[in-house]
Amino acid sequence: MTASPASWKHNVPNILTIGRILCIPLLIIGIMKLGAGWQSNGTFLAGVMGLYMLVCASDYWDGILARRWNVTSDFGRMIDPIADKLLIAGCLIAICIVVDGHWMILVPSLAIITRDFLVSGAREHAALKARVMPPTAVAKWKTAAEMLAVYILIYWIGSGSWNMLENISQEHWAGYAGLFVLWLAALMSVYTGSLYLRAALKTPV
Repeated sequence: MTASPASWKHNVPNILTIGRILCIPLLIIGIMKLGAGWQSNGTFLAGVMGLYMLVCASDYWDGILARRWNVTSDFGRMIDPIADKLLIAGCLIAICIVVDGHWMILVPSLAIITRDFLVSGAREHAALKARVMPPTAVAKWKTAAEMLAVYILIYWIGSGSWNMLENISQEHWAGYAGLFVLWLAALMSVYTGSLYLRAALKTPV
């Protein structure tokens, strides 16, 4: 018995989201391998960056398709932000390990990851009071900035200049660009996180 068009459309957005989660370990391994000296292999670097781009693209298309086909679901609304948080947290942790926990990357990474944990708790708290906390416009820009920062930093690590972090201005433009976008994302994370916490703790009238 073949599935009807409506049934397979209903599953596509969730399949993209689950596929994104399954690709996260591969990205972490790829970043660690680049830091271990595989950056001389241009094909491997291109593969890691290409996989990351596909994963980020799936985040865009699963939402677009779900809304266009009108197949949004409670599971999709739950798993999609979890997939985003796992992707960013996993990649940032791998990058922090590669650069030996340098504060210029560690501090904003901790701010981003901590914010995501707190917001997840805030949403759970709000759900217990039957209140929904949809993502804000700034939060969506924050996610885009995080994804861009990780992309640039992967390229930076793959260029072989990451081990001269104290002199990134003399080594590679990606060092400056990646750090700028990462810190920008961290600032937006702190700001949006405070908004979510205030909204979750606010007692409804």
